[in-house]
Formats: sequence, structure tokens, C-alpha cells
Amino acid sequence: MELHFHPTSPYSRKACVGALLLGAPVTPVVVDVMGGGLQDPAFLARSPFGKLPVLVTPSGPIIESTSILEHLDARFGPKLLPPEVALEARRWDRIGDLYLIDSQSVMLFQPGTPAAEAAERAATTAWGLLEARLDGRPFVCGDAFTLGDLSGAIGTDYLMLMDVTPPPRVRAWRDRCFVIPELATTRADAMPLMERFLARRRAALAGG
Repeated sequence: MELHFHPTSPYSRKACVGALLLGAPVTPVVVDVMGGGLQDPAFLARSPFGKLPVLVTPSGPIIESTSILEHLDARFGPKLLPPEVALEARRWDRIGDLYLIDSQSVMLFQPGTPAAEAAERAATTAWGLLEARLDGRPFVCGDAFTLGDLSGAIGTDYLMLMDVTPPPRVRAWRDRCFVIPELATTRADAMPLMERFLARRRAALAGG
């Protein structure tokens, strides 16, 4: 199997971390996003919406990070979706995707706009839910890291790079998540290009 991804893409990072945690036999293939790789006909044949990541399997491509990880966890887990907490993990996965990863993307690429202000409010609301959930729990589903933590931790980390401060339990949870080697490694891989995006954001906010 091949995982077509980009190191800075948060959804790509989510899929990469999950595959690494599961020990899935996946070959990573970096897509040249800056060079137009998302519009390449060969890529669009695998991902018709032109989005990352894509898992290429013998039975065909799978798009969307959650679907990719559900597929891999069914084959090589269960670890990300332990049966006793699978529904809860899926619920928090959606909150992480829709209100933290998506919000950070708007704030990164549309700084100083009404859309960015709305995105920050959405992220703050999601953090409020997490802050309550993490009372007495090291991770959102209990003692173990699951799919329910993955996108939220990545989204929170990116938001913190934009100087948006989460509440204390969320910040401590983010720190616990990034002690996990697979999360720390993908963060290091993402940072060179992310620093460029952050510099552009700072310049835009400064009016430069």
C-alpha cells in the first residue's frame, strides 16, 4: 500500500501517525503540492477531489484520513479504535477535524479576516468541550491514545504555533500527545514549510 501525502498537511499527518502507530506496511509517497501535484491527472485519478491524503490499496484508493485509519485499524489493530470506546473516539475525531484542524487552516491562510475570527471562535468552543472531557482523563477516551485524540492534538499544536492559547488541561493533553514518538516525528517533518506559512501569516497581520 502507498500513502500519498504531504508532511505539512494536518490530515496527511493524521494518516501518517495512525499508520506508524499501527505498524501498517505503508509506503509513504510525498505529493509535490507546491509544484501542482494536486492537479496532476495521475493524482486526480486516485483522489478526484484533489485532496490529501490518499491510501492506495490493492482494491483501490481510499480518500479521507478517518476512512484511511478505519481501514488500517480494522486490518492491523484495533488500536486507534478499541471496541469499548470506538464510538466515543469517532465522536472526538469529528470535533478535532471540523473545529480544530479546519479552523487552524482558515486562520493560517486567511489571517485577519472575518472567516479567521469565526474559526478562532469555533476552535475555542471545541477546546471548551475538550477541557471538560479531559477532567480526570489523560486522553479523551481514558488512559490510552486513540483516534479521538489524533486530529485534535495536531490542530491544537498548529493553533498554538499561531499564538492561540488553549485552556490548561488541553495544553497539558497536547504535551502528552506529542511525547508519543510518531507524533513528534511528523511534527518535525512538517515544521520547515510550516515556518514559511507562519512567517507569511505574521506579515499579513502586520500589514506587510
